[in-house]
Amino acid sequence: MSVSVANQSVMPTVSLPSTPLPSHQPSRAGRVLVGIALVAAGAIAGVISTRLFLASHSATEMPSSVSVEKEPDRDEGLVRLDEARQSAAGIGTVAITPEPLLAKTWRTGRVALHDDRLAHVCPPAEGVVREVSARLGQSVAAGDVLAVIDSRELGQAKLDAYKARMALTAEREVAARTKTTMANADELLKLLVAETPLAEIEKRMTDKPIGDWRQQLLGAYTRWNQLKVQASSQKAAGGAVAESILRKSEADAEAAGATYTALVEELRFQVKNQVRQADLKLRDAETTLDIAHAKLLLFGLSAAALEKLDPIAEGATTSQLFVKAPFAGTVVEKHAVRSERVGPQTQLFVIADLSRVWVQADVFEADLPLARSLKEQSVVFRSAVAGVPERVAKVVYAGDLIDKSSRSLTLTAEADNTDRQLKPGLFVEVGFDTGDRTAVLQVPVAAVLRHENKPFVFVQTGEDLFRRADVALGRSAGDKVEVTAGLKAGDRVVVRGGFVLKSELLKDQMAGE
Repeated sequence: MSVSVANQSVMPTVSLPSTPLPSHQPSRAGRVLVGIALVAAGAIAGVISTRLFLASHSATEMPSSVSVEKEPDRDEGLVRLDEARQSAAGIGTVAITPEPLLAKTWRTGRVALHDDRLAHVCPPAEGVVREVSARLGQSVAAGDVLAVIDSRELGQAKLDAYKARMALTAEREVAARTKTTMANADELLKLLVAETPLAEIEKRMTDKPIGDWRQQLLGAYTRWNQLKVQASSQKAAGGAVAESILRKSEADAEAAGATYTALVEELRFQVKNQVRQADLKLRDAETTLDIAHAKLLLFGLSAAALEKLDPIAEGATTSQLFVKAPFAGTVVEKHAVRSERVGPQTQLFVIADLSRVWVQADVFEADLPLARSLKEQSVVFRSAVAGVPERVAKVVYAGDLIDKSSRSLTLTAEADNTDRQLKPGLFVEVGFDTGDRTAVLQVPVAAVLRHENKPFVFVQTGEDLFRRADVALGRSAGDKVEVTAGLKAGDRVVVRGGFVLKSELLKDQMAGE
């Protein structure tokens, strides 16, 4: 077998041994052998032709020498981006400084109504509901009327207060008159003791009321003086008047003097006693009125309403009891129904001030050391399901009792809810700060990029120049990760738009290869 190659084209030539053909037809075995030989010869020729073609083709396309030119002095870690492109890409940088890397331990919690801002509104007296003005979910102010109740007890209390007021007015008049009378009587006594002439006494006491005491005192005083003058005259007459008559006149004068003295002493006692009795009755009337007013204050009436109280003029409306809101809030429950008989034990409404709520967390036994340090501290909470981002709540009670079934205690914190996004009953996650407070370099997790599974960040080194900095990462906490190597304090790290810089960097590297 011989092979010839010319002009890079291969044409195999196969020579078979010449065998004289017999004149007669070959046998079947002979024909099979000839066929096998022809197939083998064709296969050998095909293999040789294919190898020669591939060798010729490779020799044609392969240049005689390979030369790759690289851009001189290319720093593959730098990316230049002008200010306009930075703004379009949303590039943002932050100068990093050592800070404590605080992790958070999350526990299940819930939003609850603030017990100090919750009111179960019940009527102060029995009655029948006549009107319900408050609606479920309505915001009310302090003093707003929630419902009107027809209360016979209130009507009777108003009548008692009105009666007590009238009695007090009468007692005040009696006390004033008694004091005036006794003051005049005391003045009369002083005139009598001074033995002022009757004409002068009558002149000075004419327009001053004393009552029956005037007649009694002046009568006794006049009789005593007359008898004294008569006895003196009879005694001065010498023997002209019998001794028996003289002694009788002196005895009558002494009796009249005793009567007068007794009246004076009685009047002095009555001056003090009647004034004191008048004061006691006045105080008793004032106390009765105060008690009646206090009872009405328990029904919700104001002091100004008590001053204008007139149940006679009010008529049928005097028994109307107004159930009012104790403070500003929202009606979260409503049970009042018209024509229903209610009493002090009947809960008509529940009002809650939703501007402040409680956040309660279940703290387990393993977390007790952490819970002890949280008194008057702050915790964060969130709810991804309700779309509530992290918020801050101040711990007001770290809990003291462990539940027997759940083996957890309830920690209570107070949170602001002026935007009304926190709904009581909402389940939340409550996070407690843990971890080391040692200051370390840290960057946002979003600032860390990876290439070929190697972490790196971009550091801004000029107004339009950014450098790739390979970093070694440590602990992570939330959206921050510790950087143990590759950065220094003060470096301005790209925290937004880093993927744009990465794309530019990889594009430059591919262009330079």
